[in-house]
Amino acid sequence: MIHREVADGLERLWNVRVNCIWEADESSRHGEVYIFDHVFKQECTNSDVYGSVVKPLVDSFMEGFNATIFAYGQTSSGKTHTILGNKTDPGLFQLVSNQLFQHVADQVDKRYLIRCSYIEIYNEKINDLLDKSNQGLTIREDIKGNVLLDAREAVVDNVDKVMENMMQGNKIRRVAATRMNERSSRSHTIFRIILESKDANQKDGPVHISYLNLMDLAGSERVSLTKAAGERLKEGANINKSLSVLGNVIRQLSEGKEFISYRDSKLTRLLSQALGGNAKSLIIGNIRPMIHREVADGLERLWNVRVNCIWEADESSRHGEVYIFDHVFNQECTNSDVYGSVVKPLVDSFMEGFNATIFAYGQTSSGKTHTILGNKTDPGLFQLVSNQLFQHVADQVDKRYLIRCSYIEIYNEKINDLLDKSNQGLTMRRYQRKCAA
Repeated sequence: MIHREVADGLERLWNVRVNCIWEADESSRHGEVYIFDHVFKQECTNSDVYGSVVKPLVDSFMEGFNATIFAYGQTSSGKTHTILGNKTDPGLFQLVSNQLFQHVADQVDKRYLIRCSYIEIYNEKINDLLDKSNQGLTIREDIKGNVLLDAREAVVDNVDKVMENMMQGNKIRRVAATRMNERSSRSHTIFRIILESKDANQKDGPVHISYLNLMDLAGSERVSLTKAAGERLKEGANINKSLSVLGNVIRQLSEGKEFISYRDSKLTRLLSQALGGNAKSLIIGNIRPMIHREVADGLERLWNVRVNCIWEADESSRHGEVYIFDHVFNQECTNSDVYGSVVKPLVDSFMEGFNATIFAYGQTSSGKTHTILGNKTDPGLFQLVSNQLFQHVADQVDKRYLIRCSYIEIYNEKINDLLDKSNQGLTMRRYQRKCAA
């Protein structure tokens, strides 16, 4: 809720529970419900959001994957605070930069070159926000189909320089007053961080390059609410058209379509490499719980991107059961897909000193054994956990490790040692720590 809404005495029209957002009027049997991977309440900080959903994506970026983070929401929804934050609650730009340069400082056996660019797409025209003289950029493609853009790339070697470039670009970004907001963003922006790395001990070794796009999508709102006319009306039409194209592209990708309509807008054409292939993407949506139709439109767009639920195949049944989970993986997903999405962050925490447990559950012949053990072409969780653990140990040259393992079974309430056939029927004892005198 923003101050103006509180002052006007507006009531909440949407509620949050677990990973669902639904209409607050519970008397309505036909109220709309939207389900997402994560839903954060207003009380959550940017750091809460970052640790839960952004940090794993930035980890992948630093491992060599291309990644894109979209910030999406109607005007005055809190999107700018999510991106920029303040002194007590840093935004995503600051938190990404902190993690990146901490990683660089920790990797003493590698050399890095970090660059950034910052562009806006305004009325389907591409402008360089780091060079005011470099406007109306043209998209080109090389012989491999890679998208090229002659935007200025600034070399940065610390967090402050990243933030300086971002703030410099924001000064010339297109904003305008609308009925919804005195400073409404009228353009989409892409702040790109380019990470080059190579082994410090190999003078002519390979250089690895990955891209992280921080995408701020322009304020989305209905013309009837903004009372736009003239130039503002044209801006709004272009904004809403490009958002619709983006939604279509994401839907085509999720459905495995052969043809993807990247060329229908400058936005999707620029992001074609970031959305397809092995790239990873995250959409963070901000909503205002005090308005209905605008929020419903925004939730509908976000809903179409990804839904983690399982429902009865008989869609003719209006009362079919729906089950909601943090993540749902299709049969085509590999163990590595599952591992990267949900297991790796837990193993990261284990290596930072937390105790952790992974449960594998499923009825007979459900594929549980394959998830755990895998095969030669699709290693299972046991193998992937071990790979990550010993890679971490090898990277930490300033530490010494001792790693042990045990393996037990519980059969008919009897505990047996699977690493020692003679050690069966184990007895549990309560461990009591003795205090020093």
